[in-house]
Amino acid sequence: MTERVEKFRHRLHFEAQDNFHWTPASGADTRFHVVSGDDIDHEFNELCRDSLSLVDDGRRCPMALTVIRNAKAPHDFIIAQTSEHTYVDARSAETIFNLIVDYYNALCRGDHAALSKILDAAESIVTLGSHEAANIIAAEGYDRDGNIEGLTAYPVADVGGYAIPLADVPGCLDAYKKQRFAPIVQFFSIGELLKRCRARYPEVTQNSVVCAALAKGFYNLNLRERGAPDSHIISFKMLSDLLKPELRAKYSGNYIAFVPVSVDGHLPIEEMAKSIHDRIRHFKDSKLDLTIFKLTEEAVEAALVGTVDDPLSFVVTNWNNYRFLNSTEYLHGCHSVRHQSGVNIEPKDTLGAILVNRPILVINMSPGQELCLSLFPSLRAEAENRQVAGAIGDVFRQY
Repeated sequence: MTERVEKFRHRLHFEAQDNFHWTPASGADTRFHVVSGDDIDHEFNELCRDSLSLVDDGRRCPMALTVIRNAKAPHDFIIAQTSEHTYVDARSAETIFNLIVDYYNALCRGDHAALSKILDAAESIVTLGSHEAANIIAAEGYDRDGNIEGLTAYPVADVGGYAIPLADVPGCLDAYKKQRFAPIVQFFSIGELLKRCRARYPEVTQNSVVCAALAKGFYNLNLRERGAPDSHIISFKMLSDLLKPELRAKYSGNYIAFVPVSVDGHLPIEEMAKSIHDRIRHFKDSKLDLTIFKLTEEAVEAALVGTVDDPLSFVVTNWNNYRFLNSTEYLHGCHSVRHQSGVNIEPKDTLGAILVNRPILVINMSPGQELCLSLFPSLRAEAENRQVAGAIGDVFRQY
């Protein structure tokens, strides 16, 4: 299946951030293997820890699948998809994973007509250059200049000092390369917190409520450990998906932007959720995320990425597989239980490290309003990540 995707038949040749290109290549290593153990959660963590070494010797592996089976209860298992971000963002990985599941389900049903259509769908996925993608996304009335003016005036701050200064990144990278960490993964029920926030503001999304809890965790930690004043803002970058689902079915790549969001950490959590919700609605309505996408691409072309310290405390990405969430039988003959993630990093150089120079949190929702929250390994200190995770966990446990 994966070899049908056009981009997976190419290799990235990287010389510098303003000098790289894709060339056709053969011999990608497609990995599928099965492991078993008495504790599949432990095996998942170990897979995450070792995910960066699944393929060695310079071989390419855009995507791999691992089935982790419970040795004591073989019907309990995890399917872990490992994707290389060079090729796809999480949404594109989800599209391809859904096609793999569709193919498996059609095989189980003996539906040969469906099998052919699924392979055709995989072969039809192409990758657009950034400028082509931006032209498709832009709409009539799009105000780039107004968005840039709004970004310039928007208040951001990293009161707790979570972002690693650019001057300190090379030293952190040297130390990080000597270790190997598994991501921190936690699970929480958000039902009561969601109910509380929607009692006052029915329109707030799950994502806004969860992000409010994350921001409150950082705020509480600032008060308790970092000598912050009672009234201060928490600023973070939130991932925004630029493509609608129907476009995701056509185009595979990295079509995302990270939009700054600031919220008063002193507010009640319901008010924080509403403030974040309004900010998300604003950047979707104004296409602020598209402006940031364009600015980032221009900065890459001018070799200006990672040249200015960015006062934002953390980054949050939201990756939900909605087909999985909306069906109790996502995989043929199986009951869907949980969607989780565990992201790892291996920066090749200082520029790569600058992209992960603060806590990065990943949100996944499962049926029954269960949240999986995972943190990238810390470039600076594992203890700092665990302190952040603890403060956020305290917020969720209050509700």
